[in-house]
Amino acid sequence: MKKTELLLDVIGEAKDEYLQEIDARMERVRRRRMWKRGLLAACLILIFGFMVQFVAVFGGGFGANCSYGPQGISAGGYFYYELPGDGFFRYSIEDDDTVSADDLNSPSFKEKSTRLTGGCLIDRMKNTWYSFTANDYGFYYSKGSWIYRIRHGETKSEKLYRFEAKVTDPYMYPAGANDIAVEVNYEGQNVGLHNELFIIDGITGDRKTTIIDEYVNQEEIDKLRFVLTSRDPGTEEYDKAFDQLYSHTPVFAEKVTYTVGDRTLELILKEGTSWFDYAYRLTENGKELTEFDVEPYDVRTIGDSLSFAIGRDGNGVRDYDRDSLIVRPDGTQNRVFASAQCGRDYCLNYTQGYVVTEGGGEQTISATRLSDGKRFYLKWDTPTQWFYSICSDGKYLWVTFGDRIACYRIEYQNDIPSSLTLLNDDITHQ
Repeated sequence: MKKTELLLDVIGEAKDEYLQEIDARMERVRRRRMWKRGLLAACLILIFGFMVQFVAVFGGGFGANCSYGPQGISAGGYFYYELPGDGFFRYSIEDDDTVSADDLNSPSFKEKSTRLTGGCLIDRMKNTWYSFTANDYGFYYSKGSWIYRIRHGETKSEKLYRFEAKVTDPYMYPAGANDIAVEVNYEGQNVGLHNELFIIDGITGDRKTTIIDEYVNQEEIDKLRFVLTSRDPGTEEYDKAFDQLYSHTPVFAEKVTYTVGDRTLELILKEGTSWFDYAYRLTENGKELTEFDVEPYDVRTIGDSLSFAIGRDGNGVRDYDRDSLIVRPDGTQNRVFASAQCGRDYCLNYTQGYVVTEGGGEQTISATRLSDGKRFYLKWDTPTQWFYSICSDGKYLWVTFGDRIACYRIEYQNDIPSSLTLLNDDITHQ
C-alpha cells in the first residue's frame, strides 16, 4: 500500500470531533496571522506617511515646502528664477516690440524656460538655505559644500568653489563683471562664531580677497559666559567679560580692488568707533572720488559701468534709501536712487503701500535715469494681487508675486520709459 493511501485510511478512521477540533485550531491560527499582518501593514503605512510629511516640511524633499515663493535675477540677457521645490530655471524671450499678451502665438514672439537644476533652495533638515546670483559670465548657486556655475546659454553645472568647512546660510552677490562675493557662517568643532565675506573669481573659482573675517572660539565664549553668570553686574570682571563677548571686532580687508574700463578703483578701509561702523572710501590713484562711503560687495555691472551700494553702516544712509553710486569708464560718476534692477540707462524701482504723488497708485513702478537721477513713472494695469519684488534688464520687467512671475515689456517714448505691456502673466508655467 502506498503511503498516501495509508494516510487517507488513517484520517478516515479518525473520529469527527477530532477533525472538527483540528479545523477550529487551524482557523484560530489563520486569524492571528492575518491580524498580525494587518497590524504590520498599518504600522508601515503610518511610518511612511510620517516620513513623507517630515521630509516635506523639514527636509525640503518630495517637492514641497522648500522655500516661500519664486524669486529671480537677470543677467547676460536671461532671467534666472527658482521655484519652490522644483529647482532653478532660465527664461529667455524674444519679440519684435509689437507683441502683447493678446497675440502671443505670433511667430515673432518666442519664449522658453529651461530647467537647470532640481531640488530646493531651503534645506530644513540641515537648518540652512542656499543662495544664487548671476553676473555677466554666468549663473551661480550654492548647495552642500560647493558653489556651482552654469554658463549663460548652457545647462551643465560645474563645480567652482568648495567651502573650507561646513557652512550655513551662505549668501552671494555679484562683484563686478565676472566675480562674486560670498558671505558664509561656518560650523565646526569648537567654533563659536566664524563669519566670512570674500570674493572669488567667477571664471576660475580662485579666492581673491577676504573682506570680513570674524572668528570667536567656543571655549573662549564659554569662559566669558561663566564670568557673566558668576560675577555681579557692575564689577570690573563682569564689565570686561561683557565687552569681550559682545564687542569682538572682525578683521576687515584694508583694500578691495575693482576695474571699470581702463580705470582701477581701490576701496580703502575707513575704520569707525565700533565694528559696525566700518566703511570704505572709493579712491583712484590715491584720490578720493566721493564725500561718502560705499560697500565693498554687491557691486553690479550696468552696461560698461559699475554700481556701488552707498554705505549702509555708520554713514547716515538707511538701507531702504537704496542709493547707489554709478562709476563709468569715462571718469564720471554720480549718485542716484537705484535698485538692483537696472538696464544700461535706467534703474526700475517699485513702491507699495502708499500713494506716490506723481504715480497715483499703491503699486507704482518708476524708472530712474542714471545720467541725472531723474525719475519717471510708468503706466500699467495695476495688478490686483500684491507683488514683492521686481527685476529688469532695461527691456523687460519681471514681477514676482507670491506664487508666480509675470513678464512685461518696457515701452519707451523719446527714449524715456513710459509704460508696461504684459507679455506673460506667469512664466513659470512654460
